[in-house]
Amino acid sequence: MALFCLLAVMVSSLAFAAPGRAATLTATNAGIRIDAGTFGSFVLTYPMLNVGPGDPLKPVGQTVEGDHKATVKYAGDARVEVLVGADGAITYRFANPPAAMKSYRIEMLIDFGFTEGGTWRMGEEKPLDFPKAKPPKPHLFQGNQSRFALTNFEGKSLSFEIPAFSYAQLTDNREWNWKIFNWMFIANFDKNSPVGVVKVSQSAGDGKTIKVVDRFGQDRAQDFPGKVKSEAELKQDAARDESYYASFHPPLRDTYGGLPQSRALLGLKSTGFFHVEKKEKRWFLVDPEGNACFHMGICGFQPSDDYTYIKGREQQYEWLPPYESEYKPAFSADPYWSRDVFSFYVANQIRKYGHYDPEDLQKRMIHRVRQIGFNAVGAFSGVSKADHEAKFPWTSILPLNTGSVGGQIVGLRGLFDPFDPAVVGKMNAQFARVVAPDADQPLLVGYFLDNEQAFEDIPRVIPGLKGSQPAKRELVRMLEAKYKTIAAFDMAWEAKADSFDALGDAPIAVTTKAAAADMEAYTGRFIEAYYRLIQETFRKYDKHHMLLGNRWQPGTANSEQLCRIAGKYCEMLSLNYYTYGVDKSFLQRLYDWSGEKPFMLSEFYWASPAESGLPGGSEVKTQRERGLAYHNYVDQAASTGFVVGIEWFILIDQARTGRWFEQYNGEKANTGLFSVTDRPYKDFLTEASTANYGIYDVLLGRRPAFAWADPRFQPKGAGQKSVSIPHALGPTKLDGKRDSWPGNPPETVGSSRLVQGADGAGFDGSFRLCWDEQNLYLHVQVNDPTPMRNPQKGADLWNGDGVELFVGWESTEKGGPLLFTDRQVLLSAGNPPDGKAFYVNHAPTQTPCQVAVTPTVDRHGYILEAVIPFAALGFTPQPGQTIRFDLAIDDGNGDGRQRQLMWSGAARNSADRTDWGRAKLVK
Repeated sequence: MALFCLLAVMVSSLAFAAPGRAATLTATNAGIRIDAGTFGSFVLTYPMLNVGPGDPLKPVGQTVEGDHKATVKYAGDARVEVLVGADGAITYRFANPPAAMKSYRIEMLIDFGFTEGGTWRMGEEKPLDFPKAKPPKPHLFQGNQSRFALTNFEGKSLSFEIPAFSYAQLTDNREWNWKIFNWMFIANFDKNSPVGVVKVSQSAGDGKTIKVVDRFGQDRAQDFPGKVKSEAELKQDAARDESYYASFHPPLRDTYGGLPQSRALLGLKSTGFFHVEKKEKRWFLVDPEGNACFHMGICGFQPSDDYTYIKGREQQYEWLPPYESEYKPAFSADPYWSRDVFSFYVANQIRKYGHYDPEDLQKRMIHRVRQIGFNAVGAFSGVSKADHEAKFPWTSILPLNTGSVGGQIVGLRGLFDPFDPAVVGKMNAQFARVVAPDADQPLLVGYFLDNEQAFEDIPRVIPGLKGSQPAKRELVRMLEAKYKTIAAFDMAWEAKADSFDALGDAPIAVTTKAAAADMEAYTGRFIEAYYRLIQETFRKYDKHHMLLGNRWQPGTANSEQLCRIAGKYCEMLSLNYYTYGVDKSFLQRLYDWSGEKPFMLSEFYWASPAESGLPGGSEVKTQRERGLAYHNYVDQAASTGFVVGIEWFILIDQARTGRWFEQYNGEKANTGLFSVTDRPYKDFLTEASTANYGIYDVLLGRRPAFAWADPRFQPKGAGQKSVSIPHALGPTKLDGKRDSWPGNPPETVGSSRLVQGADGAGFDGSFRLCWDEQNLYLHVQVNDPTPMRNPQKGADLWNGDGVELFVGWESTEKGGPLLFTDRQVLLSAGNPPDGKAFYVNHAPTQTPCQVAVTPTVDRHGYILEAVIPFAALGFTPQPGQTIRFDLAIDDGNGDGRQRQLMWSGAARNSADRTDWGRAKLVK
């Protein structure tokens, strides 16, 4: 057994951080969790092993023993034993490393809340603020350092000592539409040393605290329209509300929010329950009276995400009442959370009305949202007496949380093991308790199965599990039934197993096409068992209501197999679809894959930080723009003919210091129709009501769907251009000239094809291709104000100036996620530190490519030429062959990619082949 280690790091406070206590460190399946109290919690990922060009080796499994020890496994029997010490030291012991290993990589996400008075510091440099606005360069720091520290608004700090001479990088992920910061370091290692150490420490700070929240729960520092300044304003609001909501004049609806007389108009059935019907290629949700009813629900209909965790950070708030006071109802009613969780929204209700009654609030909210045109309570909401009395419909979620039916499979978010016999009994017990009592309830639209599970991770996770997991045993049984002998399996998977029994506890690497195909088949088996078990159990207790799908994220939904199988067992499928523009081609693909089942878009929102004092995910400038975004989304969805409803997330804004159950790292966004002070966002609701009132005209095709002209809301992609690739005339030289190239005109990639970045000014290109029996040849001319800047290497070459090719020769008619044989070729226009200006993503091995780059005469661009062997692309070319093909041009400024142009497809090209164009090899 070969052993090596990383450079040991000695702890040294120096001037870097004040001496402090160690944070609480715990070994988990995701990595080492750092609990720093009010400072927040973080996870240091387990090491990824860098073994040369290409993606690093990621863990294929881990065993956690107690809180302070984990053994992490990698392909090829490499292992890392991770030990957590009481002094904040994390010790790594490495065994059986790959011979080519040169370094390792660890990452940590940093909450976006650090933009509120937080700083970061590398080494002995001065502390720098986390940027409130998106910076022009995504990388805040890149360089060699051995120390990193975070300081929050309280002056408290969290410090990291990492191996000497590590390469560190701090990134603002807003560049990629993700509001979070990422810190990572790549550490060298010395094979002659046995141990590596990372030290984590925490200091208490200077005791000075920035007050973040005012007495009404609003952002204390920011002023914005509608901000409450006094209790008198709240009492005035109570008097004015009646006239405001009376100013809305919703059109006539039936008891359940459906369109009166549409039953006779469309020939729909009245079953006494919500159901779906298809009429002339258009789906309708039908309410119990038999009328068409476009579902317009609101998630989190009661006070929920407006509760926040206050324990340990009371000093952030300008005001908090004693627990035993008139404001006691504003504290959590759950005995476990009790005094630690508080709702400023409920406190403002007490100020506004002199008391707080949940049923009174529910009645007011039902009246309000009906006036605006909404017609249902959405997910994550309780059902109250007021809902029944008002005959206000609702959706529910099955009691399938993994704790209640058998436990989550390690590494598979939200998924229980459908092959575990114990699950059946537990599911029956839960359904008898929760589902059966409402089996005859007409106000219940149906049940979502769950929320945002990670079905896409099944092929990655299951092979790395132990044989004690029934799902892993099922995989081994399937493989043994197929291959019969272990020798046949080893050959197909390029493995070294001694027996099928040995596969039980051994992690299995999926590195061959045969292995990927086997895992695709197994994933189908898993999904089939999952949905069949749920449907069969559900129908024992409820004969009338619909199964509404799993509220997938788009990346999860982008699977033909998953959509097809789920469509067999659910009456409707659901998608948590956060977006700017509604991509109808993407939704159409999911619909087709599902066997043409109707869809609900079950979660979305936009935020206006400038006019709410709260951040958000998808941001717009004003509350009116929130309304325009909503109008565009709902109309475009209804016009598809198969989206039968939507659910907005959520009723009331999230708390300024984050929603309660995530404690110090909670989401805090302008999600609500109403603010923490119960004030409606009037400009938003004016536009939303227009959309809601007119939805049936769109649904029935009486008027075109509203389309907001803002460029952000116009989806790119679905171009599917085509190009002919001529045969080479003879030897093709890489000299920046076109003399040896066929005379075909170039394909242009104009600035209008911008799929990432603020604008395309000064950035465009054109390209030529040709081929022979060994190689694909590429000639690209790029206009770029800051040309040939790309310091990246390997799989990161996309993050600077250069070109990307997307090539797929197999199943060219098939869209969706990349196939095992698809390739993404990265070509650098810079000077890579390792001298390799190419990298082929998704390839089992790296076949050398030739790349030559020359500046244009005016120095405002460059010419990139490349010779790409077909061996690197994984196929042998044939005259007349059509392949899937696309080309991207990346623009960086030396500090990461700033812009991207795409010839045919969209920004999601690297994970979705649907919008790639076509290329025909002509001879």
